[in-house]
Amino acid sequence: MIYFDNAATTKDKPQEVKDAFFYYISEIGVSPGRGSYGLGIEASRMLYQTREKVAMYFGLQEPNVVFTKNSTEAINLFFRGFLKKGDHVVISPYEHNAVLRPLQALREKNLIEYTVVSPEDLGLSGDAFANKYFNENTVLLAMTLASNLTGRIVFSKERCIVAKSKGVATFVDASQGAGKIRLDMLNDGIDYVAFTGHKDLRGLPGVGGLCSKEELKIEPLIQGGTGVHGHEKTNPAIYPDAYESGTMNMPAIWAFGQAVEYSEREHDRCLSIECELVNHLIEGLKNVPYVTIYDMDCDRVSTVGFNVRGYSSNEVVRILDKHGICVRGGMHCAILAHETLGTVNTGVVRVSFCENNTLEEIDELIAIIKTIGDKRCI
Repeated sequence: MIYFDNAATTKDKPQEVKDAFFYYISEIGVSPGRGSYGLGIEASRMLYQTREKVAMYFGLQEPNVVFTKNSTEAINLFFRGFLKKGDHVVISPYEHNAVLRPLQALREKNLIEYTVVSPEDLGLSGDAFANKYFNENTVLLAMTLASNLTGRIVFSKERCIVAKSKGVATFVDASQGAGKIRLDMLNDGIDYVAFTGHKDLRGLPGVGGLCSKEELKIEPLIQGGTGVHGHEKTNPAIYPDAYESGTMNMPAIWAFGQAVEYSEREHDRCLSIECELVNHLIEGLKNVPYVTIYDMDCDRVSTVGFNVRGYSSNEVVRILDKHGICVRGGMHCAILAHETLGTVNTGVVRVSFCENNTLEEIDELIAIIKTIGDKRCI
């Protein structure tokens, strides 16, 4: 089997991630903050250590990290706690539904408004961008780090710094690209980052979170047991406990700390390999007359979106699957991006790499694509 769907979930986990998971479930096995005995204290220490690692990875000096089960929960926590009635938000045309849908739900309740940036305006200078899209009630610029559909890098340090100078807070959805593009929140003008563990950071499913330059002072998304101040009838105003109600996925969190270390240590090596893989795929497909590659000339992470003329993306997926190649088709939970590309009816075939993929695997995919343009072999 050839696995090219790493933008959904990185299948091959580093050995130290697996080892950390097994160590926690076999040697610790208890929850942090739920007991003053030795194992409970050790679990709390391990949670804090992981919080520190994640904070440092994103360029923070303080461990301002709230863990959630994924980035979707982190995004909802942030939007629903940060935004107030009458606020205006600016978002990119490549946002995942995890960003779009919470904002749309708030809009439909007549609480906020949001504006989607025109694709051609992503190239504007920071000042020109701000002058066109910010108004007197704009409180937030929210942009994905990289498109989950085409791999295009959407984040702009210049836009964020200019937004900050205008008094507009900045939020980056780093679900795609966090393990491939290094962010430094303090120097990049970023106030908030949502992340997930199971994609480019090579961790396990079931852990994500929200990083912030300052401690959060917003309404928690859920109420429940926090392990502290159990006598209070609502979540205590204690950071970060107020935002981490319920039993945390500590085996995945502890393993995530090792995933972050691996991503940091192996960054340059993995980037070099994945750049070669992406270039090889694009070079192999760009001159095929019935193949359209999206955002071909943009800076990107190791994801490529394309379509084959006359086929829906899901038809191409089925053909490749018969040859043992796993890619993704369809809508990719990113309706704004599909509207931008004009692919709402066809979907997009997405190929996404990790450092363990090979040029030979890509050659197999290219060979199949070159045959199906002439003869339907579904």
